[in-house]
Order: sequence, then C-alpha cells, then structure tokens
Amino acid sequence: MDRRLFLTGLLGLAGTAAAATIVRPGSAAAGIVNPGNGILDELDASAPDLMDADHRPGHRPPPRRPRRRRRRQVWRRVCRRVRVHGRWQRRCRRERVWIWT
Repeated sequence: MDRRLFLTGLLGLAGTAAAATIVRPGSAAAGIVNPGNGILDELDASAPDLMDADHRPGHRPPPRRPRRRRRRQVWRRVCRRVRVHGRWQRRCRRERVWIWT
C-alpha cells in the first residue's frame, strides 16, 4: 500500500511539473487584470437571476403514475390439524399460492 501511495504521489508531482512547464507562470499571470479585493468584488457584483431558468410560478410537475401491480406465484407453508390415533397432530405441506406485488 505504501508503494502504491508513493507512486501515485510521484506521478501527481510529475504531472504538476509538466503542466507548469507547458503553462508558463508569466503567461498565466497575464490574465489577471486587477486583483482588487479578490472574491469580495465578485460577491458584490450583481449575479444573473438563476430562478428564471425553467421555473414557472404555479406550475406543478405532472403526477407520478402508480406502479403497476402484478400477480406472481410463491411457495407458502400450509398447516392443518388432523386427528391420528386419538391425538391431534399438525401436518404441514408446501403449496403454490398467488400473491400481488
């Protein structure tokens, strides 16, 4: 497990170094126009209304269709009491019965 973590970290470090050589730090910093206050400026800027996407007031989604019920056969144990030689005994057997699912 340690070997696997070491190799994963080594490949990640090599990938980062390769990406850094392709995208030079000078060209990456050229995209920043005015640093300002960072994310605070973005929060103060007016964001477009996200609620206008596909929402209509008073609109409800269509009702869900109920699940279609099916009948299937299962095995159940059915027990009966019988009188054998003057004593009551319970005799059980398996029967196929239909159930709704």
